[in-house]
Amino acid sequence: MKKFLSLALAVLMLAVMLPITALADEPSGSIERAVITQANEVLKNAVSVDLKNVNFESSVQVKLYSGETLLTTATLKTRVLTVGKYYPFVTCCIPTEGEDAAWSLTSWTPRDNVVPNRAVLVVDGHEKDTKTFTLDADEWAALPGTVLPSSGSIVIVPDRTEDTPKTEDQKNPSTGAGIALIALAAVVVLGGGAALMAVSALGMAVLTRKK
Repeated sequence: MKKFLSLALAVLMLAVMLPITALADEPSGSIERAVITQANEVLKNAVSVDLKNVNFESSVQVKLYSGETLLTTATLKTRVLTVGKYYPFVTCCIPTEGEDAAWSLTSWTPRDNVVPNRAVLVVDGHEKDTKTFTLDADEWAALPGTVLPSSGSIVIVPDRTEDTPKTEDQKNPSTGAGIALIALAAVVVLGGGAALMAVSALGMAVLTRKK
């Protein structure tokens, strides 16, 4: 009887452990929290995304969002963790300056006014968990590496041409050219003294007009 009970207990324990073993072999993971990294209560230049129950065969990625905008994707570098091994806790570090030794980042520009508030965990190409969180906006803006937002303003320089006073010739650009042509014609047609008299008359007419 005792042998039968012992055998039955062993079979029961095996039956309970089989699903757990099978589950551990599958890609898994979840996000526990996301915070600004601190050391001795001093803010550092990174957002730390704490993962748990991680098991993977090829890749682990953490996508960082602000609203619906993807800011950057952190990918676990090869040979940092052993493939196929279960890890109860893993921290993904996403710096605002440079790159973490264990995680590569897609190109991004951290901005003071674009605060991350959502992280998505992708294991072996499958989305496993999403975590929304709230970072202090002032602490985020104070991190080294974050840049001021572009004002987006366009400076328009007005045309000040109309403010410059014009001379009489600029107001009537054709006056000088017209007088010169008439004088030339008079010299050609009338010749000699008559031409000089005509030119003098034209000069008097111009002076009278200006007055």
